[in-house]
Amino acid sequence: MKKSALLFLVTTLVLFSSCLELGKSVVNNLGSDPTSTSESNYKTVSVDSLYQIDLPYYMKAATQLHPESTFQYANIFKEAYFVLIQENKYEYIEAFKQFGEYNSQLPVIENYKNAQESMFKENILNTRIQEYGLKKINGKPARQLKVFGEVDGIKAAYIVAFVEGENDIFMLMNWTLEDRIDKFENSFEYINGSFKLID
Repeated sequence: MKKSALLFLVTTLVLFSSCLELGKSVVNNLGSDPTSTSESNYKTVSVDSLYQIDLPYYMKAATQLHPESTFQYANIFKEAYFVLIQENKYEYIEAFKQFGEYNSQLPVIENYKNAQESMFKENILNTRIQEYGLKKINGKPARQLKVFGEVDGIKAAYIVAFVEGENDIFMLMNWTLEDRIDKFENSFEYINGSFKLID
């Protein structure tokens, strides 16, 4: 993998700090087909009895992809990355109301999606964003975006989902190089769609 590509991916994630604050990992290649959405190619990972998510076997736990995420997985050989960022919903609402950036006419999840979309536009060049029209993931309010952009001359693509829980909002960010998104898109969508809060 090109050193500049890995540096770009790490740098890009650092740019996308959480709304409130306005990789290296050892991996192995198990030969899983990155285009497959067969359940047999995924493992379910649970976190603190709070949520669970299905991740492909080819991804392994990582630690240095994003400073505000404690849940990170990657395969640096396939150049496929995933982080989950969790924020307190009520702190987010209060902070954005204080800045006059919260639209009370819109659902919380729509406000959060709009704020993150603005972050993408501010931090990457030639941003192109497509909405999926997604409204729920496993019964919870949700939105999903496909984002293309360029940083330091390197083109990347993201599949990002936002999910609203009772007390928290979650951002699920998958990314790869732009010329690989067709290969990974179905898998990234599968990951996001498997996210489930444990009641």
